[in-house]
Amino acid sequence: MMSEKGNSILESFLRCFPYLAIPVSPSKSRLTVENVTSSMITTEEATGSHLFKIKGHSVQKLTGRGHFLKSATFKVGGYNWYLMYYPNEDDCGNSIYLCLKSSQKEGNVRASWTFTVLDQNERQLSQSRTSDIVTFNGRLNRVGLRCHTSPAFWSWYLKDDCVVLKCTVTVVKESFVDSSNPIVMPPSKVQQQLGHLLRTGYEADVNFEVDGEIFGGHKCIIHARSPVFSETYFGLTKEKFDTKIRIKEMKAPVFKALLHFIYNDSFSGFKKMKGNDETQDSGLLTQELMVVADRYGLERLRIMCEKILSHGVDINNVVSLLSFAQSHSYNHLKASCLKFLASPDTFGAVVETEQFQYLVRCHPLILKELLEKRDCN
Repeated sequence: MMSEKGNSILESFLRCFPYLAIPVSPSKSRLTVENVTSSMITTEEATGSHLFKIKGHSVQKLTGRGHFLKSATFKVGGYNWYLMYYPNEDDCGNSIYLCLKSSQKEGNVRASWTFTVLDQNERQLSQSRTSDIVTFNGRLNRVGLRCHTSPAFWSWYLKDDCVVLKCTVTVVKESFVDSSNPIVMPPSKVQQQLGHLLRTGYEADVNFEVDGEIFGGHKCIIHARSPVFSETYFGLTKEKFDTKIRIKEMKAPVFKALLHFIYNDSFSGFKKMKGNDETQDSGLLTQELMVVADRYGLERLRIMCEKILSHGVDINNVVSLLSFAQSHSYNHLKASCLKFLASPDTFGAVVETEQFQYLVRCHPLILKELLEKRDCN
């Protein structure tokens, strides 16, 4: 038996820690271990869009019921699809169907799709309509949605009697259950780690002198990223102990951006330069970097530069950018310049300038392409 003093101490202890006062049967006391398991369900989706352009839409409206137009086959989620458009399916008007073609995969295919009417410049004319998720199989291989039915809609909004039907398909791939505890994959730090090597110059084994500035680098990394650059400056004809290389006809900011891409696989463009020094213009530096990237086989960097220039086309630089694109056969940039020039607000203000006239004299086909672009618009 516990003494009165012992009971007093126990009561004081339990007043301080009341959650410990749990009644336990002396004969049935046991230790319970909780077993926790987990599971995870994952649903994957694949999405793609197809544009179905119909010229002469009013003529198609005159055809009888049952007449339909069939699009080309397009692939989304590993399956082949096509569209069937009925200009006059019934008294209610137009309908469009998404159809599943025979696929290489067996079993049901679950998908939803969105339908939108666009004009010939791909501007949206109608509210998008979205279907529920449908199971396509051998018994059901097409699902339809209703189009706009008002004749006034087609006559009022359609330009040059051309309509574009946009279909966006989302394939819901098979879900699976992972009954094991998921492993959290940490993000890759390769870019940050290589960028740190460039910034610190740790174990750099070559120095480049460009326009009076010195840049350290690592031959093995440069060789792995651009064998063309490596062969140019580290080729067999070069002396192995030559650790300082002078690069001519390249500006220091351009070479710095080139090295940054080689180590970091990224390029965000040059900052706006202060002053009126044309040689430091960010647009001209981007053009020079684009040519350098093309020369050294860095296609990803070249495309980055082309996108930046294409998004920066304005009335002040469109002629010079078009001349640059034409001279180097950069088709995406050229198309962006022609599209900008073809707009009514720009065309009249630019075509009469001496700069544009000189460009046409050097590249006569430019004017023909521009006029064709205007006719399409």
